[in-house]
Amino acid sequence: MVYMPLLFLVFFWFLFGAAIGSFLNVVICRLQTRESFVHGRSHCPHCCAKLHWHDLLPIVSFMCLGGKCRYCRRTISWRYLFIEIITGALFVLGAVSGLGSAQFLLYLVAVSFFIILFVYDSETYIVPDSVSLPALAIIFLLNLAGGANWVSLLAGMLLGGGWFLAQFILSRGRWVGGGDIRLGLLIGALVGFPLVGLSLMIAYVGGSLIAVGLMLGRRAKFGSRLPFATFLLPAALITWLWGNQIWAVYTNWLGL
Repeated sequence: MVYMPLLFLVFFWFLFGAAIGSFLNVVICRLQTRESFVHGRSHCPHCCAKLHWHDLLPIVSFMCLGGKCRYCRRTISWRYLFIEIITGALFVLGAVSGLGSAQFLLYLVAVSFFIILFVYDSETYIVPDSVSLPALAIIFLLNLAGGANWVSLLAGMLLGGGWFLAQFILSRGRWVGGGDIRLGLLIGALVGFPLVGLSLMIAYVGGSLIAVGLMLGRRAKFGSRLPFATFLLPAALITWLWGNQIWAVYTNWLGL
């Protein structure tokens, strides 16, 4: 009986997260097709047939239909299923992490924006202003409302955005793009100073390891483009949740 409240909590937040993930799929798809995600019913990306409620049940509909459209029978990308599952899992992670109400709300909002930016950048190598700028404003304001130090947030934004701005100027836009600058601002608005530095370190180390793995597996070669949001955003989330513990372990390892 002791475990029932926890199981209910996990079940509820996974279902809620999967439903949000279904909506995030719509946002990502319509950003790419330049359709409004506020108006208009969901439709098949291939035949454009209008989808009914039983076609839109998170996870369940995809599995029951075998990953195919009910009407034209063409294959639907597995991305839709993965995003629903991952969003549900991340919502559960936040629910069991012992966050306060304001922090938990910030976490849910950040996860939702980050998933959109992660997937969109991984598929198009573009960080859309229509998502990154509202995310920056909303996350900054929610952080302030939750009691975060505004000086820390502004300093984090200055360091995060300034780091990529300096690279942009030095390379004349060859190393990073304007989207990376806005991601630096966004990460700073979430984790603040000094944790923004740890977030960047995790992103660069993780990105380097993945790049080496891709080259060893002949999936990429030296100089290949990699969507950097796919490293920056998970690093920011990890830092926001466990940054102080990671920093403590790191400094103890160095003997500081």
